Amino acid sequence: MATEFVGDPSWVWGLASRDDDVRAQALERHRALVERARQALHWSNDVWRRAGSPAPREPHLAAELDQAQAAFRYHLGQTIFELVGSLHDDDPELRERHAPFVLLYLVWEGRYPDDWRAPDNNLWSPWGRKESVLRALGERGVPEAIRPQLTDLLADVVRRPYRCKDWRYAGLVRHIADDRFHQRMHALLDDDDPVVRLRARFLLDVAAHPEAGVTRVRWQRWLDADPGRVRGPGDVDG
Repeated sequence: MATEFVGDPSWVWGLASRDDDVRAQALERHRALVERARQALHWSNDVWRRAGSPAPREPHLAAELDQAQAAFRYHLGQTIFELVGSLHDDDPELRERHAPFVLLYLVWEGRYPDDWRAPDNNLWSPWGRKESVLRALGERGVPEAIRPQLTDLLADVVRRPYRCKDWRYAGLVRHIADDRFHQRMHALLDDDDPVVRLRARFLLDVAAHPEAGVTRVRWQRWLDADPGRVRGPGDVDG
């Protein structure tokens, strides 16, 4: 279960801001929170090591572990990761309310991939989190509040060089394949880049056959059967 974000989350919008000063301030705050959460995690692991158990019997170690874990939850709970994590919650109202922040997380990667994946901005693999987010959207559905923006983001993804786990975006198509989606994809069929045209055709095929699951195997089989097949550098990586 996800918990409510601690404090005012408005500052996280700065992570993807096109204003360098606003983005720098948001990044500084985010990095500080991640570092405090990292320190609390190290503290928790140290107590576990000294106790020789994740459930210390000694009262003083049990109390110290509770403090360390509370500190970790508090600091991590003020980052964008807590807002993104609500996507996995069973409360549909919470998922819908936090959906714009899920979109923000994906936009952040799109605009500033170096910041998004920097070690001091993450506790764990950003690629793993990205895959988890896209898989959840594909399996549980795309909240209504962000469907138009996700269509626009998908068009941007189609046009950019492939990034790790981008193939998971195809799993969202069955939830957003409306008139806007078809307009954006059909427009990309006229793109100068043959790889962009190929990707757009594939996503239109996914939209035409929503009953079929989206897997790496499906993409490869579609490529093998496609007479207009064109590969681009890294087009089927990750």
